[in-house]
Amino acid sequence: MSKSKLRLKNKAEDKILVMDPRDELPSIVRSITADRLMAIVDQSQNGDTRDLFALYRDIIASDNQIQSEFTKRKAAVLGDTITMIPWDKKLPADVAAKDFCWRIVESDPFNDAVNHLLNATLFPVAVCEKIYRPAGNGYILDSIIPVHYQLLDYRTGDLRIFDVDENGKAMPTSHDPDPARYIVHRGHVLPLPDTWGGPMRSILFWWLLRTMSRQWWANFLERFGVPFLKGKYSDPEGRAVLERAFRMAVRLGAIVVSKGTEVEIVQAASGDKSSSHEQFIELCNREISKLVVGQTLSANTQPTGMGEGTANLQGEVRDDLRKMDARMLAATLRPQLLGQYLAINAQTGNPPVLMFGSDSAAEMQATLGLVKSLAESGFEPDDDGIASLSERVGFGIRRKAAAPAMMPFNVAPLNAEVEDCVSPSLSADLALAFRGRHAPVAEIIRASATPEACVEAVRAWALNADPGRAAEIIEQALVAYAASGARSATRTGVRS
Repeated sequence: MSKSKLRLKNKAEDKILVMDPRDELPSIVRSITADRLMAIVDQSQNGDTRDLFALYRDIIASDNQIQSEFTKRKAAVLGDTITMIPWDKKLPADVAAKDFCWRIVESDPFNDAVNHLLNATLFPVAVCEKIYRPAGNGYILDSIIPVHYQLLDYRTGDLRIFDVDENGKAMPTSHDPDPARYIVHRGHVLPLPDTWGGPMRSILFWWLLRTMSRQWWANFLERFGVPFLKGKYSDPEGRAVLERAFRMAVRLGAIVVSKGTEVEIVQAASGDKSSSHEQFIELCNREISKLVVGQTLSANTQPTGMGEGTANLQGEVRDDLRKMDARMLAATLRPQLLGQYLAINAQTGNPPVLMFGSDSAAEMQATLGLVKSLAESGFEPDDDGIASLSERVGFGIRRKAAAPAMMPFNVAPLNAEVEDCVSPSLSADLALAFRGRHAPVAEIIRASATPEACVEAVRAWALNADPGRAAEIIEQALVAYAASGARSATRTGVRS
């Protein structure tokens, strides 16, 4: 990575891409119609995305449903604990590279960058500018500045970035997003150009229909929400009486009519016409929630039936989206930020693996259960498997060191030459335990080279001699073998 391409804070000729807020486009939602919306989409597909991104801005800023669901989508990653593991734990350079990159992950600019880059889960792209400053013999990250969406230029079909003047106003010229200067992230899997608007485009029409329905509902309630009077008459005189009574009812709140005149109070808002608006708005909200967070139960309470498992299924979908967002973001940051940071500071190790959070509790429990079953079957994960497990649980793990044996056995054969090595405190017990018909056990102990061989020989003898006491005899033999072996090893060490 050439250091001359870096954006250094102490170079006056480098202009940081910060747009003047007064150069923002005015709000579009106040005059939006179906025809205007289609015109904005067509205009964006032809390379002019300014109105489309301005509409996205207005929708997120003013719509509580979309704003809430979008915040949930981003918070699922922002709330996770960030961990890193070396690319290869066996290489000291990779371990040192992981430690060196921690200063970036723990910085405030990194958190701000993650927040902005996660916009690309709904937006087609998100771009940040990296600013470094010299420190000693290397460089440190000074700030990561989000590039405003109004500065993205697609007039040529590819992503370019508008230049800005000293006052922060966009200029007609633009430049390519140099990887040494920018982080470019696309956090979705749609096989579409950026000019098509990303996943957010499919929300536009549900948002427009719901907004129009909300206005239609308000108009309906304004006209028919208050109960009105319906009168019935049988002759012209009755009609005149009702008309006068209705006019007086506006001021008095009540009417007086003759016995033969009928008046009925009609409540229009309680009919099906009123509830239909509400049902349609709820339908639009559910469709928006399904796109943003992959499920609807976190936004609307809905009966799912006893034991249907719908809640668990929707929770799994949301976890899948969270893991996808985290993995795609880590895949962007590793080469475009961590790799560059190591290169400009002359670090030879590979960029570490960046991880956000871990599997869900249910998935982690299933994984640990599988590892336990493998251990009970005599298997264990290899080094690559441990790295994969570390990524799934969200923190580094390693094999547990085996506990040393409480009574180390002497690997040398126990024969007549070391018979006197039996611990004096146990010699009397050994003589009492293995005498008479059990005397062959003492010979087995002396002749055995390993505990396994001792156990097998004693088991074969004990089963033929007294099956009822086989376990007791084997236990006593192992104690005697251990005491003899430990004593022999101690004396050997003293002699040496």
